Amino acid sequence: MKTPICSFDARTGVLCPQCDAKLRSGQLSQTDVTVSIKLAKVSEKSQDISRINLARAFQIGNDFVLVLEPGNLSPLRRDPTLQKTLQSVLGGKVWLTESDTTDRKELEDLFFPVRVANVNTVWLPDGSKMTKVVIPGKKTERFPHDTDMISRILKETREMDLMVEFEKI
Repeated sequence: MKTPICSFDARTGVLCPQCDAKLRSGQLSQTDVTVSIKLAKVSEKSQDISRINLARAFQIGNDFVLVLEPGNLSPLRRDPTLQKTLQSVLGGKVWLTESDTTDRKELEDLFFPVRVANVNTVWLPDGSKMTKVVIPGKKTERFPHDTDMISRILKETREMDLMVEFEKI
């Protein structure tokens, strides 16, 4: 398992001088440290979680956004019990994405398993831009995601303004 802090610090829960300096300088957040320590403890019991390489972690409200290194997301998608384990360990809903991805891939990761039909960038008169995502079908009570939370996640992690539109088929 690879985490933003060194593996010894993740196992012991005490930061070495290098990791402490990164935390104080802002390269790491307190959420990165907390999530790394919790995942290291769980990885001792679960081989699947021990294969995860965590790049960053964000806490938005009671939810956690885990940014994994490329290629680490598909095993978690195949086994939904792993995501439930992560949610119980961290104490909140867990959103999974990969680092170094395009905006479209990030949106597909956050809306998973819902299909994203289209992603457009709308330039506003004031010079700012808004990303519009189109989801096929209509929004019902059974829609699996909170679109407002996805908007908050994208605003805090990527500084992206999001508008979600449902397309009637």
